[in-house]
Amino acid sequence: MTLTRDEISVLVVDDVNALRVQVRDLLKAFGFRKVTIAANGEEAKKFLAAPDLGGPFHLILCDWQMTPVDGIELLKWVRGQATMKEISFIMVTAENTKDQVVQAIRSGVDDYLMKPLTTVQIQDKVYTLLVKKGVL
Repeated sequence: MTLTRDEISVLVVDDVNALRVQVRDLLKAFGFRKVTIAANGEEAKKFLAAPDLGGPFHLILCDWQMTPVDGIELLKWVRGQATMKEISFIMVTAENTKDQVVQAIRSGVDDYLMKPLTTVQIQDKVYTLLVKKGVL
């Protein structure tokens, strides 16, 4: 089922508040109205588990390096949930070693955004993935 940008719910997860807010504001400028932000993977799980807190979500943009639950742990958790395993997941990271890329792919990541982020990168990755998955 294809949705409009107004109907798509996005969860932005990053432990750096300025980055969370910047990505949220960019997504809103692109026309996405339902954007929720979480400070780490643990907080993200709470939003994901309670659909009335902004979900159900169609896309997660998640930083890799966070505590207490990092991006790869959140990704594995999401992929392990029957009701969430189809959520589009973009890992946002400065990590680009071959081992880390392989680990993320094996864990079910859909795509990557490399830091430092640009507006064009974010827009391209988000739209491409949502179209590919038939959401947009």
